[in-house]
Amino acid sequence: MGSGSKFVVLGAVVIVFFILQIALIGIDRHESPGAVAVDFSKAYFYLDADMADMLCAELAGDEDTNVVDDYIHRVATEARAEGFDPSWKKMALSHLELQTEMVDENTAKIQITGERRRSINPVYAAVAKIFFLGDTYKVEETLTVVKEEDGWKVCGQPFDLTEG
Repeated sequence: MGSGSKFVVLGAVVIVFFILQIALIGIDRHESPGAVAVDFSKAYFYLDADMADMLCAELAGDEDTNVVDDYIHRVATEARAEGFDPSWKKMALSHLELQTEMVDENTAKIQITGERRRSINPVYAAVAKIFFLGDTYKVEETLTVVKEEDGWKVCGQPFDLTEG
């Protein structure tokens, strides 16, 4: 086998590898109730406004009542009252475990258990984990996830999003 044919074989392997990666990424994007519950929980504790995209129509409300903006404002007010910047309230989730119970074909109950740790920024979280700094807090919640036209959405009373 000449050196030219070795490059052709190597090039073909690389091309097949990239095509396979793209296909696997596309398959992984299949939305499931558990994935939506985890994504919502991470956004909730990190105070990410994108959690609004994962709420059902009943919770999302209209332009006048935005539960996500109200929640983030409430947490920021609490942080300032305690003398901290609002970013101090951000938490990162880890060690998540899910138990999924399908109520019917369009509704699921997802029980999430795990831990959360203060995460002002990614470097802080990494250093705190390596040197065992900061406290961890248990997370235990059951989320109701419903299937709407555009996919699975979190509904019901997730965490204390709607409490005030």
